[in-house]
Amino acid sequence: MSKKATIISFALLGLALSSFVFADTVSTQQNFVYRFHLYYDNGQLFANRDFEFKYDVIPDDFVPETVSMTHAFRGEIVSGKGEILYSFRFDPQKGNSAFKKGGIAVDGPYFANAAKVNFYNDKNQLLLTLDVSGSSFCNDDGVCNKDVGENYQNCPNDCKRPLPVPIVSPAPYSIWHDPFLLGLAALVVVVVVLVVWVIIKRKRAKSGGFPPPMPLGTPPQPLS
Repeated sequence: MSKKATIISFALLGLALSSFVFADTVSTQQNFVYRFHLYYDNGQLFANRDFEFKYDVIPDDFVPETVSMTHAFRGEIVSGKGEILYSFRFDPQKGNSAFKKGGIAVDGPYFANAAKVNFYNDKNQLLLTLDVSGSSFCNDDGVCNKDVGENYQNCPNDCKRPLPVPIVSPAPYSIWHDPFLLGLAALVVVVVVLVVWVIIKRKRAKSGGFPPPMPLGTPPQPLS
């Protein structure tokens, strides 16, 4: 494959990851890992020439390899700014001391702003460096390019943390804010007034009503 086709392939990969994985609208984020195609030769590491691409980006969860700390090799993922994003350990012999030479696959966690991955032996000597910038879409340029999938989670150097949405506490309940209850209360008052008026009217009817008013000029009557 030509160099131009290789660049296009990685560009398409980056766009696919950005639109499918790291978009703000995605509620569940799919994890990705690098799968490096290496060649182990008596303690040395090389890029495996049997593979056109020296690594793949595949959808999977990264599971750190359990290895002996004494003889473990190490991979170091570095950003475009030279920051160490992640360091992982692996055993190129996979626990088989008789294995001296051959192709191996090593996994590491994917980072959207990774530029390269350095591989060290168990003596902390740098053996190999692979360029992974072709599959990274976060360029750490200080500009949040949302059109290519940059957001705070996958590109914190470019995108600011979104401000939390303030939680508005509901106003305390009040009957004066409920038109239905206000109408019901007014109806109750009217009914009570009518009932009281009917009771008073019946009592007046039973007692013959109030005495007629005295004509003008009538002297006050003595109290009995």
